[in-house]
Amino acid sequence: MLRLILALAVIFAKIGLFTLGGGLAVIALVQQETMQRGWLSNSEFLDILSVAQVTPGAMGVNAATFTGWRTVMNSGGSFSWAAIGALAATIAVMLASVVGVVFAGCWFERNRSKPSVVSVFSVLRPVVAGAISAVGLNLVLAVFNTSSENSTANIFDLLNLQFHLLPASLCIFTFILTISKKFSP
Repeated sequence: MLRLILALAVIFAKIGLFTLGGGLAVIALVQQETMQRGWLSNSEFLDILSVAQVTPGAMGVNAATFTGWRTVMNSGGSFSWAAIGALAATIAVMLASVVGVVFAGCWFERNRSKPSVVSVFSVLRPVVAGAISAVGLNLVLAVFNTSSENSTANIFDLLNLQFHLLPASLCIFTFILTISKKFSP
């Protein structure tokens, strides 16, 4: 169990270190890393994503906490081990951000108007927007591809989509409400 918790800590430290753009950008890496290792099914990942969205706090941190918990529980761990797994994933995903804010925050404030810094951020903005769009598209595909529990629908699997009335209706209704009434999804 200790090996699994160490693996969770390493994976989430890597996710925290290499992800820019906030909670939604983190989700793409969490999905890839956990499903690639077989730690979570597509259904479990969507459950974790839903819970992370509705609980208070940062989405990426909440997703790390619930993923650490669920992964250890799926591996036969006890309540105590699951709590340790959740704590390890949470601390690991936040570590790079905390260190970055402490050490780089002052430097950035002094150098934010320099042309080199401005040009780096002009490149990062569309990259982050693309990553968030890919996550959104994968989530939409997951809603429509409910044929199997462990299905891994992604943007390259467009031929296997199935139409289901309830998810499609909810998606369309939420879109219309969001656009017309400025209602948060």
